[in-house]
Amino acid sequence: MKRYLYYLVLYSILGFILERVINLFAFGYPLDNSVLVGPWQPLYGSGIVLAIVIYEQLIKRVIPTHFLKLIALLIVAIITTALSEAFTGYGNEILTGDILWNYNAFFTCQSPFVCLLPTTLFGFGSFLTILLLHPFIASLYRLTPKYITYLAFLLFFVDSVYTIIRII
Repeated sequence: MKRYLYYLVLYSILGFILERVINLFAFGYPLDNSVLVGPWQPLYGSGIVLAIVIYEQLIKRVIPTHFLKLIALLIVAIITTALSEAFTGYGNEILTGDILWNYNAFFTCQSPFVCLLPTTLFGFGSFLTILLLHPFIASLYRLTPKYITYLAFLLFFVDSVYTIIRII
């Protein structure tokens, strides 16, 4: 369980960085559209960690061939990305009345928060992250002192609670 908390915080920080890069290219400057105060985007962290959990606890154990495991991981990564986008987008709209992003400009969209093309691209990004970056992140976890994991998650949790209280 500790490692998944570690992954959540770390991938949320990496998502924060990714969001700045995307905004830099889209808007010409690193627009800060954070939900939380700290340097993390839990939308990215939660989607990828959910995909990792499903992959490690189910896909690796049940599916026999490497190729089929990769296909299943790709599908799971896209689905968990969609779930994370839907939960975050609709949840924030319900709590604040604000729309954080809107995919309706894309021709494949029926919802402002989940859309076939961008959601699939982000899901493919999650898939590649799990294949290429996650082995390094997992080895980094083994080298990280436990108190750093707990401290980082505590900061993340306090920031989340603070944000919810601030919104309500």
